[in-house]
Formats: sequence, structure tokens, C-alpha cells
Amino acid sequence: MGDRNLSKDQSQAIRMVFQRLCEDEGVLQLAFGPFQGDFRVLGEAPDRVILGISDLERGQWRLKPGSRLTLKLLDRGLPFEAVVDFQGHGKFHGTEACHVTMPRLLRALDTHRLADFVPDRPLPCPFSDQHNNVKDGLATAFGEDGLELAPPEGTRILGDMLRLNATSTVELRVAPGDSLVLPVRVAYFGEKVWGLRLADSADKLAVGRYRQWLLEARHLQAQRDRSRFNPGGLESPSLSGRREALRPKAHPRILVDRDPMILVLAEGDAFPARLAEAVGRKFGIAALDLGPGPLKPLLSDLGVSDQGWGRLRLVLIHHHLRSGSALDRCRRLTQEEGCPLPVLLAGSEEEADLKRNRAMAAGAVDHLVVEPFHVLGVIRTLDGTLKLFG
Repeated sequence: MGDRNLSKDQSQAIRMVFQRLCEDEGVLQLAFGPFQGDFRVLGEAPDRVILGISDLERGQWRLKPGSRLTLKLLDRGLPFEAVVDFQGHGKFHGTEACHVTMPRLLRALDTHRLADFVPDRPLPCPFSDQHNNVKDGLATAFGEDGLELAPPEGTRILGDMLRLNATSTVELRVAPGDSLVLPVRVAYFGEKVWGLRLADSADKLAVGRYRQWLLEARHLQAQRDRSRFNPGGLESPSLSGRREALRPKAHPRILVDRDPMILVLAEGDAFPARLAEAVGRKFGIAALDLGPGPLKPLLSDLGVSDQGWGRLRLVLIHHHLRSGSALDRCRRLTQEEGCPLPVLLAGSEEEADLKRNRAMAAGAVDHLVVEPFHVLGVIRTLDGTLKLFG
């Protein structure tokens, strides 16, 4: 196969790594001179990472703006390394914190592993041990030429079940009712996993199916990652919850009082005000800058209750929200809150067809392009959607 480059040098891909750490309340390792420590990721912004470094630790390390630190982290079990600069310190939602620059490169470590792709969840993968007994394993990572396999729970010594260079057969369950059977050889021992390389005797058709599945699985994961990415940055859920607890309860603001009434969910006032100015002669506009909680209990001013959705006829979700992603909010609104109203997701025209497919998969009617903002196109989409669901 071609040269493997698992390092990350694209800005969005690097930011996604830190957003995943942030969402999971994860930690990373920093080193500076003789000092080394693990620190929690409190937040991520386009140009920086915010870490839970106390004022005491900052003083002990003698960190000053411009100090260069080495950073190490795990993303989906894969280790990466980067160099960052110390930018400053302060309180972040009441927590002592320090800021470092967003790295331009995350250099992959342990590139010898058969782990080009790590799924969000391990896949069931029965295998034969060196005595030809069938055991239940979990495939935890995948590469073009093999995979990493975790043994049954309770296994203490990997070599007792499969020795180095031992052969085995795995049954990779890629989907319900669909399995791939592949002969493999133990290439290395990892941290509680075997590295299993595809055997030379493997059927070419089966190997081709495996690699095609791998390609599609990586593509689907990349799509999910892009849909969850927040361009404005992300904060630790616990800190966001603390901040939301201090914020006054959000209420919708009626910008244009007429029917049919459209509810706009967006961070800040800029987009709802622009929309109201552009379409207010034809539609009513109510705006809400909401946090992570449910939507319906906040809408009593618009007549929304257990009996119905009051004056509202359409919900428009902007791609910049105060908490979470537009796709997640749409899923929660349509699936968990059972909203019967048509929902539109609003965003940029970049990859519009892909965004439309994701929006519809999340329960929305369509993806509405508002960047750039074309008044006639916006009015036509709003009008057509309301007539269709009127």
C-alpha cells in the first residue's frame, strides 16, 4: 500500500480533535523543561486551546507568554504530539485556566500500528485461538492491511491465547447479518490488543470487501465529525452547565409580530435581526438564543403548551448556536420533543447538497442557504415550506 500519513495538518481536523477532548472532559499532557503534567481541556476556540492549569502550577513552571510547550494527547486511542506557545492566563467561568495556541500540526506517534481508523465503538469480532477454539473478541482499530483485536474480558496474558506470529481466523461483523471472514497473523502485541496482519493466503475478494468497508466507514465517521463541528468553538459541558445555570432563563423575543410566525434559533441578535429586516413584511419572526435544555418549555409566550405549538408555523435553526450543533438540536426537537412543525437548518452554501442530506437525516425539511444571504431565495424557500406544510 502507499505511504501512510496519519498526522493531522488541516485546521478543521485539528480543531475537531480538541473539540472531542472538550466534549469528553478529556485531558492532555504538557511538558516544559523539567516539568510535565496532565491538564483538562476546558475549551477550544479557532486560535487557542484553554487548559485547566492553576495559577500555582503556572507559577511553578514559570510560564510566560511565548513559552514553548510540548503537547501530547490521545484521540480515539491514537497518540499525537504537537508544539504550542503559552498565550496567557485568567479565569474561565470561574476556573483558573491558561491559554495555548492552536497547533498547526498534530504529529502521529506509533505509526507502526494497524490503526489507520478507530471507530466510535468496537466491533464484535470472534476469532480462533492457537488451539482452534472460537473466542469472542472486539475489533478496536483498523488499517488497510489488518486490524487490532481486544481479547475476551478477563484475559490477563495475551500470549496464552495467541502467540507472536501465530495464525488465526477472524469474523468481523461489519453490520447485522453481514460478516467478513479473514485469515490473519499476529504481528505485534499492543496495550491489551493484538495487531493482526492480513495473511498472504487471504482471498483477494474478501480483502477487497474489507478495504471497501474500511473506506466507507472512514467516510461516514468523517461526515459525523463534520456535522458535530462547531466553527465558533466549544466549552467543557460541565463549565457550560455552570454558565447556563447562572444565565437568566431564555425567552423568545418577537421581532416582527405577524402570522405566519417563524421561530429562529440562533446565537446572538445579528442573524435574527437581519432575517426580520429582510422578510418581515411577509412573515412574523421570533428569536431565541437558547442553551442546552429542551425548547418547548421556553415558548409559552408564543402560545406553545402541551396542547400544541401555538402561533408557530416553522422553526429555523441557524448553524451558529450557543450550545451544541444545529443537527443535534434538530434531532432533539423532532425526535425527543416530537415537534410537528417543519424545521429548516440555515447555513453557508459550501457543500450545500451534503448539508441538505444531513439536515434531512436529522429530521429537517431542507438546508437553507443564508451565507451569502439572497433575500428572494430565502423568501421563496420559507414560503414554499409553509405552503407545503400548511
